[in-house]
Amino acid sequence: GENDRVWRLAIHRMDLRQYTIAEEATEADVVPGIQVSPADGRQYVHLDPREPEPDVKDMVEQSVAQFQVVSARLGLLTWGLKVFGHEEDATYDPAQWRQKLQEARTAGVSDDGGEDHDLGRSGSGFVAAVCVRDHWEEMTGDERNWCVNAVCLEVGRSSDSWNQPARLQSNGMEADRICACVLPLLLGKSLDEISCSRVRQLLVVALTHATNEVRWYAASGVGDYLWQIDRELVLRCVDALAAGAMLVQQAADSETSRPYHQRRPIDDVEAEVASAIQRRFFEPDGIPVDAHRAFDPTGWFGAEADKLILRILGYAPTEAVTIAAFERFASILVEWWDEDGSRLQGRQKGHPQRNCKAQSVMTELLEDFLLRTTAVNAAEVIAPIADAVDNHPDKVRWLLIGLISVEERQQNTAQFWLLWKMLAEKVRNAIWLAWIDNEYPGGAEMILAIFLVTWWKDGVRHWRSLEGHAEHIHALFEDLPACSEVLDAYVRFLYHIGEQSLPTAFVRVAMRLKQGEPMKMLTKRNTVFLLEALLQRYVYGRPLELKSKRDLREAVLFLLDLLVENGSSAAFRMRDDFVTSASLT
Repeated sequence: GENDRVWRLAIHRMDLRQYTIAEEATEADVVPGIQVSPADGRQYVHLDPREPEPDVKDMVEQSVAQFQVVSARLGLLTWGLKVFGHEEDATYDPAQWRQKLQEARTAGVSDDGGEDHDLGRSGSGFVAAVCVRDHWEEMTGDERNWCVNAVCLEVGRSSDSWNQPARLQSNGMEADRICACVLPLLLGKSLDEISCSRVRQLLVVALTHATNEVRWYAASGVGDYLWQIDRELVLRCVDALAAGAMLVQQAADSETSRPYHQRRPIDDVEAEVASAIQRRFFEPDGIPVDAHRAFDPTGWFGAEADKLILRILGYAPTEAVTIAAFERFASILVEWWDEDGSRLQGRQKGHPQRNCKAQSVMTELLEDFLLRTTAVNAAEVIAPIADAVDNHPDKVRWLLIGLISVEERQQNTAQFWLLWKMLAEKVRNAIWLAWIDNEYPGGAEMILAIFLVTWWKDGVRHWRSLEGHAEHIHALFEDLPACSEVLDAYVRFLYHIGEQSLPTAFVRVAMRLKQGEPMKMLTKRNTVFLLEALLQRYVYGRPLELKSKRDLREAVLFLLDLLVENGSSAAFRMRDDFVTSASLT
């Protein structure tokens, strides 16, 4: 058997009697990486292995051939991954697309129904997706037909694998994902009638695919490409997702009334619904019009569908249907927060089924939408969330941090600050400010977020979106109570991204300390440490700037005196150096 031949090959390679000594050794025979000198006294002997037995030799040759095939496939896969993701890598040149396409056509695309899991099998599919997206106009008719066929084969390969491990897997090296993404783009190309019909059918298959990640990529492709090609088809896709969720939820609810051991597996239910949606999609009355308004997005399956719907709609942020969908989700999000709060306080019993993963994804989509739609629409959508600052500051805080991340990726600075000011106004009037300095304050994390305190990279000292808007932060600091939580958040802001507000911000800090109870406001060790670090930057780095203005000099001396009184040895040395150098000048 195979195992016996592998064992015989291992014995053959270990047996020195199966080697012969070469008569002459060349430079190529020397072990790579070892520098050889004639004077080092060492001599190298080259051993040539004899051929193994015929059946073992055949096994080795077959293995070598298989390895070469897998290596070629992996090369295509890696090139496709890098180029499709627009990753800058000199090793993988996008200009080699035609060469890679020829290699992919030679390798072919297997149609094995998903049973074959050879490493690198998806390489040809990746190349096809890249060529469809980036080089359609440059390809010949035969090349286009091959790419269309490859994309369709990849999408349909495992569309009926309705088992949980396969459905939940996240695998960026499978080509069915990116092929599902570029599939809608083909509907805007000049295809023959048969190919066009096949692509339209496979688009529905991708949206109802057994694998959740393929559905997500398909929704991304519909949103990214199909709005410009066929708006009505986009809305039909949205309605189909909503209709499918309603059917699955109804079937799942009916199964709950049966004994547990008699219930149908939910995978079977979803497979049946997917088949029904695929059959009805192109029938005139097969999909209810405006199903996306009628379905319930709060249930498990409704939330899963709403995640895909918001993904599609998010690519058209000014469409009325998109604005309505995100307005509804914002209200639902606050309702979920209310339910969580009631359950924690014991006012609500039970644990309603919540798709928390879908909720997290939809919240990220909401954050992205808020900075891509118009300012008026963004203000309307975020209004219920802003109103929730009083009752759910810990929840609103995460959304604000998400907005900061989106603003960092895709700047819309004026709109970001519009939304920030709406939240800041709610913070100014929050009921929990009355006990913000308690041992376990409810809004402390929201205070940090409103001062833009998040996980900034080490070494960051300024945020470009602050330019022209830093006064909003300073005004908020002056309006909020003079307490330790607010002071700590403001000092963190100055330390991480408020470099351009220094050193004048020292005057503001000193003024607020004078207005409050200084020693109580400095009870947080982190506040003292960061104040010391900020002062060191200027006392030793730019002392003349601190002494050039009277109000700034007095503020720095007040802060140093206060820190010394608080027991800071670093401040004691700084004050001594600052005052001594001042007297010498």
